Amino acid sequence: MQRNIADKKTVATFLALLGLLLLYPSMESLYPLLPPLLGIVYVKWRDALYRQDYFWLMAWMLYAVVLESVWSLPLYGIWTIMLVTFTMFDPKITYLLHTRTLINVISVIVFDLLYLAFAYGYGSLMHTKIVDFDLILLYYFLVDIIGVILF
Repeated sequence: MQRNIADKKTVATFLALLGLLLLYPSMESLYPLLPPLLGIVYVKWRDALYRQDYFWLMAWMLYAVVLESVWSLPLYGIWTIMLVTFTMFDPKITYLLHTRTLINVISVIVFDLLYLAFAYGYGSLMHTKIVDFDLILLYYFLVDIIGVILF
């Protein structure tokens, strides 16, 4: 039985997405130089929400949950910060700026800083250490900004 080209593209997209969702977060926990790409996930999630593309919207949300479970982060914390950034800060950013790249960069900066504040606040509230202040965080931050500019 032969498949048509649309079926092949769907299967290829599904396998790539499955690899992204399951393999990449697991590899990140083993190799700390692989960044978690939280800012890029936020921008892609926001773009899928604007396009009303619910498949990719759910895919990015699933990636966030898998990342939180692999890294032992507070569950649904990324979702919470995504919604806060999207509802409170993105309308103001898009009103002030009109360049798509600049909007994405500022959104990533706001999202990453809010998530870092959330992680520290959650850690102090629960008397646990969620995130260490280290140079690797700066590296993750720079990779998020460069990734949003490139993609």
